[in-house]
Amino acid sequence: MKALNSPDSNFDWGKDILNDLSFIKEHKRYPFTKRTIPPSVLLTVGFVVLARIAWPVFFGITTNSNFMVWLMTIVIAVMIIAVAVQYLQLLKFDAITSEQPLQNNISLLKRFMNDQHLAYTQHQDAPEVFLIISKNLNYNPKKEYREVMVFVADDKRILVNSHFVGSKFSITPPSGNYRKMAKSLNAWLLEQKAKNTKDIAVK
Repeated sequence: MKALNSPDSNFDWGKDILNDLSFIKEHKRYPFTKRTIPPSVLLTVGFVVLARIAWPVFFGITTNSNFMVWLMTIVIAVMIIAVAVQYLQLLKFDAITSEQPLQNNISLLKRFMNDQHLAYTQHQDAPEVFLIISKNLNYNPKKEYREVMVFVADDKRILVNSHFVGSKFSITPPSGNYRKMAKSLNAWLLEQKAKNTKDIAVK
């Protein structure tokens, strides 16, 4: 991910997280809101339609079922379930363990961002929230579509999430850079812990 702040954008990428922050810290996921409910409704409708198709096929209510009907039903079921799992992963925050309290984790996040030469935004009303915003991925420059990576410093942990957003929440899965970034942060925190332990031993 090429991290960029977006002073030219009118979209406030962190405007909703302030209301959801307590919920995120408690449940390690985004709540179901007006931005996240529409995809959930679509998935629910998909499951209902699938159930209406699959019930007579698998439970023998219809005698016209053949191998191709079974196969198509199974393929559709796998696709819907895969999308549902993918969407739930988008809502979820990964928790990276830290032995430090909240304020120390805020300082650690700042140092990590600077050490990695990342352009980031720190939420002005919630200093424990850090955002890395990708460049606009939409071919139409008038429309916004970006990957947003969110870091939430908390007591004894740092929560990490990544998703693609424009004017609404998307089911598009996060890029592989998200996992790499989370692993890098975890490795960096372990490195800092080892340094601190070595310094204490020397003293």
